[in-house]
Amino acid sequence: MQTRSTTPTRTGRADPVPQEPERGLLSRSVGAVIEWLKEHVHRIVEAVRVRGETLTQNIRQKIQEWMHTLVDATAQSDAGIKAGIAGVRAVLTGKNPVWAAIKALVSGLSGKAKVALVLLLVLVLLLGPVLLVVFLLVLVVAALVAAVRAAAK
Repeated sequence: MQTRSTTPTRTGRADPVPQEPERGLLSRSVGAVIEWLKEHVHRIVEAVRVRGETLTQNIRQKIQEWMHTLVDATAQSDAGIKAGIAGVRAVLTGKNPVWAAIKALVSGLSGKAKVALVLLLVLVLLLGPVLLVVFLLVLVVAALVAAVRAAAK
């Protein structure tokens, strides 16, 4: 009676093992892709930074111009004094002094100063969402940079 062996027979061929040149080629191509990504992410970040600085500078100049118009108009009229008196009067009567001062200040401003104030308020209301979007874009770019750096390690 013949018994069958349960051990597998070997044919003499070696198990297929990845060769080193293929592995080196793959790591070099991954490294090249990572370097390419790093370079382009840095370019994008730099372009966004430069554009943001330019935009911020332009906005800052416009706001300063409007604030100068508003301050000049307030200084030339008695609106500031009226606002202070209205605030004190509101405190003495138990009302909100800030709101009373603001109402007195606006009522004492010239037409040009009121327009500058309205433009300033509209600008603030419009730029709020824009600044939020810019902040979110900065977070996305930071996440991309962190992902590329983590992949490089």
